[in-house]
Amino acid sequence: MQNKKLSQVLGLKQNYEYLLLASNEQSLREVNYETLQQVIEELVDTWFARMDTLTFFQLSLESKSGEVYFRLERGSRGYSGSLHHVNTRMIVSEQRDTALVPRYVSLFAQTSVVDQGHAELDHSFFQVLLVNVRGLILRCLHEHQALELGVMETEMGLARRIQSMLIPKEELIIKGLRARTVYAPITYVGGDYVDYIRIDDRYVCFIVADVSGHGLPASLLATGISSAARAVLQTSWSPDVILERLNQLLYENLSKTRLFITMMVACYDSYEHKLLLSRAGHPKPLYLSTTRQSVLDCRGGVGLGLLPDSTYPLEEVLLKEDAMLLIYTDGLVNTGRKDAFHYLQQWLGGLSALLDDPGNTNDEVIDRVESYVWGMTRREKQIDDISVLILQFQSDPHTKVQ
Repeated sequence: MQNKKLSQVLGLKQNYEYLLLASNEQSLREVNYETLQQVIEELVDTWFARMDTLTFFQLSLESKSGEVYFRLERGSRGYSGSLHHVNTRMIVSEQRDTALVPRYVSLFAQTSVVDQGHAELDHSFFQVLLVNVRGLILRCLHEHQALELGVMETEMGLARRIQSMLIPKEELIIKGLRARTVYAPITYVGGDYVDYIRIDDRYVCFIVADVSGHGLPASLLATGISSAARAVLQTSWSPDVILERLNQLLYENLSKTRLFITMMVACYDSYEHKLLLSRAGHPKPLYLSTTRQSVLDCRGGVGLGLLPDSTYPLEEVLLKEDAMLLIYTDGLVNTGRKDAFHYLQQWLGGLSALLDDPGNTNDEVIDRVESYVWGMTRREKQIDDISVLILQFQSDPHTKVQ
């Protein structure tokens, strides 16, 4: 009798060792959502074949409410009172509840085990099976997420390359004027747009825009501004008309997505050496010269996409002295400080100090201003995309740029 019991124990030990090895082998297999059910079925078949006492086995992937996403059954359900029943389940994910990633993996089994010790051992091994099934599901989830992340990174990289092509990298130098840009998105891609477009020998158009929001949706809209602006510039160079037509073109899409765009359009007239400005909900620019450092007081209308028939005032600035104009997005002053006005005054003070040295050449001044802007943006905690268009004017447009 003792030898028979010892033989049974050794047989159980061999079976359970085999099941553990089989489970480990399954865990090393490549698995994805397409092959998941097949792999689970093979694992269940292995367990059912090796557990001699198992008469009926049911494994289910279920929702929190009890909906069955997937079920396997092996053997025949018995109704004898001598059968031992195991009914247990394990949480797969508390955050998800779908056919691919269910809330629970559940197990119901009937065994012919009479010995209480063997019954408890079987229950423990059923828990091992549930752990293995849950592991297979979570592996599929993680690999799927990694694949999605890879695709997203590829798409974001493409979006960033496209957007970087739209932001001018080269300095613009024409008679009486030079322009540079500073661009620092808070995310991989941003919702700011800066551009300068030569209309003809007389006019150059400058655009600085800020799409509400961040990331890819804002970036896609910012990219769309470029083609829309160029279409409008085919028929008009006046900033107020440019804004009105852009609003008409973009209003429907913006209102559907509940986004809006702030924008400033400036057109430089090289014949009359003046600047024409119109503003759509955008921050007022900074004006800097040796005689004046201030926020340029210019009227404006509402952002694009907020009202279907918005109009925008036109302002004219005669360029009678050597000066600089900084057109920026609100990320420049929205750096976590509550008092944007006083922070803007600090900007004016810091920038004004760069103009105090009368020995500075135009090259040195614009270099120092650009470096100052970069330094300030990197020093503060950035909570929004930052774009700055630096325009430098000469009082005498016929003077050679230094």
